[in-house]
Parts: sequence; structure tokens; C-alpha cells
Amino acid sequence: MKYIFRENESYITDLFAFPGMIHYKEEDASKNDENYFDLISESSKSVMREMYELILPYKEKVLPFYYEASADHDFIQLVSMKNPIMGHARFEDYLDKLLELSDDTLLHDVLFALEYYDQDTGEEDSEETERKVQELLKDPRGIMPWLNSLSIGSDAKWHLLSFTQAPKKTLEAFMEVIREIHPVFKEFYSRHESDIRSFGHDFIRRLGEIDGDGLSAVSNGIVTENLLQSDEMDMVISLVNAFAVMLNAAHVKPYISWGYEIEKIFAAITAKEENRIQERVLLFKNFGDKTRYEVMMNIARGITSTKIIAKNLDVTSATVSYHLNNLVTAKLIYLEQHEGRYTYKVNADFIEECVVELRKDLLLS
Repeated sequence: MKYIFRENESYITDLFAFPGMIHYKEEDASKNDENYFDLISESSKSVMREMYELILPYKEKVLPFYYEASADHDFIQLVSMKNPIMGHARFEDYLDKLLELSDDTLLHDVLFALEYYDQDTGEEDSEETERKVQELLKDPRGIMPWLNSLSIGSDAKWHLLSFTQAPKKTLEAFMEVIREIHPVFKEFYSRHESDIRSFGHDFIRRLGEIDGDGLSAVSNGIVTENLLQSDEMDMVISLVNAFAVMLNAAHVKPYISWGYEIEKIFAAITAKEENRIQERVLLFKNFGDKTRYEVMMNIARGITSTKIIAKNLDVTSATVSYHLNNLVTAKLIYLEQHEGRYTYKVNADFIEECVVELRKDLLLS
């Protein structure tokens, strides 16, 4: 596998992600008892707080484009699915390219992305997604009830409905906000830029030196190369989403967004897991949450659509996504790619190992 560090695109993607920090709530992460929140250093939390405080004065301007529910895709994420950032050296160049799009093209691209993400579709289902979008374009009266049927937050529905009435005007408003915010982001990012650049090049070098599945080796087995559909993969390093790994497989040009500090979490996880008792404690901690257990039951029965699980449990898709992320980090489920579709699977081997060790702990065998 060949990985390519995209330095310019790392800057652009972080610039576009930066306004989303308006929804950062540290107390929620702690209160919700995320599996490894306690492993994040105080200095790293301080950087996240700083981003939140920097974007706070622009709150009313960014909310129409950055939605509150964690499972919702922001406006630019929807636009960029069909219009990749990869290959652009400057954010101005990318925005100018978007400005060339017509109202019809913009509307098509955002509707396609919404339908694609909401239905948890894979490559083989893109034709059905396109059929639905064409149906909406031919009869715009169906857009409002269709938006209401999506498993996205009410704020996202409201702002996206406004977008469908004036796509290019909405894009221009978004561009105006980004250009206003850019000097603030640039000053903040400049203090970390050399570290991001050095890390990116070093990370690619280290991946190349690992025999076998390098991605699995550096992620404690949470992310594996069999999820990738190409022998070459672009990679951006994210300071804004420093503790996340995102495989953007739905994009016209897929890429990986790798959190700048995520390896620290993986290393801490590895250190914790050297004590096998900790693994078992974490397993039962997750099983002790009723909703999380029911999410696993759905996955075990082959139901992996976030939307369907949310409907079955009478919770929001954002809630399901939150629990899925925690179950993945706890190694209770894993992501598998098959014929272009990504699905979750119960990690039966890991669970069985924990049960065997539990029986030994309690002298039951």
C-alpha cells in the first residue's frame, strides 16, 4: 500500500472543519463516559478549547452550515463528496472551482450526498441513489417531505431546505464566512504547521517501513488496509479532528483523514490492554449500557444501517453513531468492506477470549 501525505489539502480540510468546533462540548464527552476520553492529555484538551473560543464570535454565521448533531455531515462535506478537495493547493482555488458550478449541479451534488449517507449505501447502490435524486430534481415539491424523512437533525433540515431554494447563493454565503474566518484560523494553525508537516512526512515514512498491514500496526488493529479499495491512498493530517480517523470512501477521490494525536490514544490503549483485566472491564462497561448492548444485538443480526438501528431503538442516528464509535474503540465490533459496502461485524473472537479469561478469573474453569 502506498500512502501520499497531502500537505496543502490537510490545511484546507482543517480550515473547513474548524468552524465545526462551535459544537465542541468537553463536559459532554466526559459526562457521556467515552471509552478513552480520560487518555487525552490536558494540553490537547486546551487546544480544543482554544479552537472553540476562537470560533465562538462567529457562532451565528457558521450555524447555517455546521449542524449540531454529530452524525450530520456539514454543508461543505456534502458539497465536497462529488467535488474533491484533493488536488487543490489553496482553499481559494477550491472555492473558486465550486463557484463555477451551476445551481442545478450544486443541488444535485448535495441531494446525492444526503441520500447516499442517509441510506448507508455502497458503490453498488449509487445508481439507486442517482435515480432518487433525479426524481427529486424533476419534482422539487418532493424535496421537503424527503428532507423530513432523513435521519438528520432539525437544524440541518431547516438550513438544507433553505439551500435547495437558492444553492449558489448559499454557497456564496458559505464562502464569505470561510474567508472571514480564515485569518483567525491561519494565525492559529501557523503555530502548529511545522509540527503537522513533520508528522505527516514521518508518518508516511513509518507506514512504508512496516511489513504487512502498516495501518493496522499503528492503530492497534482498529483500522486495517483491507478496508481500502486502492493500492494508493491520499492522506491528510488533521489538527482540528486530532483524535479521529476518518475513511472518506464515498468521495469521488477517497482519502484518509488521520488525527494528529490519535497515535497517542492508540499507544495508551495498547498500554492499558497489556493488563488483560482492563479489556474485560471495558467489555462489561460497554455491555452495561442498555442502548449500546441493543446496538450490538442489531449488528449481530446483520442490521448495520445506522438509520435502521436508530428506528429500531427509537433513538437518533447521532446516538447510534456515538455508540458505534465507542464499540469500535473497545474492539467489540469492527468495520468490514465487502464489494464496496462497509458494514459492522461483532468481534466474536475477542468477546470469546474475554469470556474464557473471565471464567479463569472467577475460577469457573
